[in-house]
Parts: sequence; C-alpha cells; structure tokens
Amino acid sequence: MGTILSFISVKGGVGKTTVALETASSLANDFHKKVLLVDANFSAPNIGLYLDLTNEMSLQDVLLGDGLHTAIYESHGFDIVPASLIYNQEIDAFKLKKVLWKVKNRYDFIIIDSSPNYKELIPVIAASEKVFVVTTPDNVTLATSLKAAIAAKESNTPIEGLVVNRIRNPRYELDLKEIENKSGIPVVARIKDHKKMVESSYYKKPIGVYDNLNAISKEIKNFASALCGEPEKQGILLKIFGLKNAFGKEVVNRELLRKSFYVPQF
Repeated sequence: MGTILSFISVKGGVGKTTVALETASSLANDFHKKVLLVDANFSAPNIGLYLDLTNEMSLQDVLLGDGLHTAIYESHGFDIVPASLIYNQEIDAFKLKKVLWKVKNRYDFIIIDSSPNYKELIPVIAASEKVFVVTTPDNVTLATSLKAAIAAKESNTPIEGLVVNRIRNPRYELDLKEIENKSGIPVVARIKDHKKMVESSYYKKPIGVYDNLNAISKEIKNFASALCGEPEKQGILLKIFGLKNAFGKEVVNRELLRKSFYVPQF
C-alpha cells in the first residue's frame, strides 16, 4: 500500500508546486516508482498549466462524483490529477481523503500539492499520512510557513521535515541551524534557485527531465532517494568520512528519514 504525502505552506511563492512536481518526477524516473501527483490548490492550480495538459476533467469533477480514473493524465512517467482554474460549482474538499485512499494500493506514492489558502489546506492535511513544510530561507516566510506546521500538528498528521527552497544568497538568508532552531523541524532538503527553472518551465518539463545534472535536480533526487529508501549518490563518501563531517546536516536528516519513511509494497 502506498504513502499519501503532501507539501504544505500558507504563503504563496515558496515553490511548493515545483517541489511537489519535481519530487514526483524523480520518484518515477530516477527510482521507478508508480506515482500519482494531485493538484489540490483549488484557488490557483497550475500543475496542469505547467505540464501543458489539455484536461477536460479535473479534481473538482472527481469530488462531485466522477470516477478518479476520468481525471488522471500521464506526463513524463507519472500520473497527474489536475485541478480546474475556473470551476463554478461548490465542492467538498474533505472528500479528497476518501477518493485517494481508495487508490492507495495502486501507487507507491500519492503526492498532493496543497493551496496556501488556509481553508483549502486543512482538507489536504486531513487526506495526508505525512507532510513536508516548504519555505524560503527568510524570517517572514518561515514564520508564515510554520502556520501550516501548526495546522498539521493540530490534525495529528506527522511532519516529516522541512524543505528550504529558492536559496539565492546565503549571506543574507537564514542558515540551516537558524531555520531548525526557529521551526523545531529537521531540514531534509536545501534547494538553490537556478535560472534553468525558467527554461524548464518554458519547455513545460520538470527540471529533472529537462536537465538531470542541474543542482536542483540533484538535490531533489537526494530527497526522493530518502523517501523510497534508496542510498544517496554520495553513499561511498558518507561511509568514508562520516555523515556529520562530510556533508551538511540535511544529509544526516535524510539518512534518518530514509530509515523510517518508506514501507515497500509486497
């Protein structure tokens, strides 16, 4: 039976959708996992737009009673359920949990991209078994992102880690120690901003597909490896030099995540 996980924040612009999309792509293409990516950002869904999906059916249709299979599209090796940007009928987003739990056994991972809208975020947390908080390395964003963490704690949904995205100039940004001290959540990935993201978006491809040697692609792959229990590429160096001496603490955190997160299907 697969795992339902989500990427959450209550601030737009942190790159939450990008992290969800790239993680889905890496799990499918680098580790050959069967993955379903669900766009549950009802206010401003954009996964379908990002991947240039000409979707007639959406998650909203599913929540109103249509079969999930009618809204599943395949792109770049994984399945996607997009949401509609313009939808006039009222939906019950809390039905998302029931819909996804029916298909858990068909996938290794079901990844939900959540909305920064607090009202839309709660049903996503309710549908998830585990969550990751996404933030950028500044005080304002971290403080608002932690509101999502509080919502997860109130729902008793395990917070597995924090992804620090869009690192641009560490001299003027919070470092890993400051972020962990302020949040109380282990950082499991540090993703630098890169101009290639603009190119991959232009060509409507995940950056891991467009340029798998990019720094973003490599860090996402390291993160994805922990989710599915696979060793990181630097495994030999880790054994020689030791986790704490050779690499940043996020690598140590991923090693702990790797040992506890993934339950293989039999």
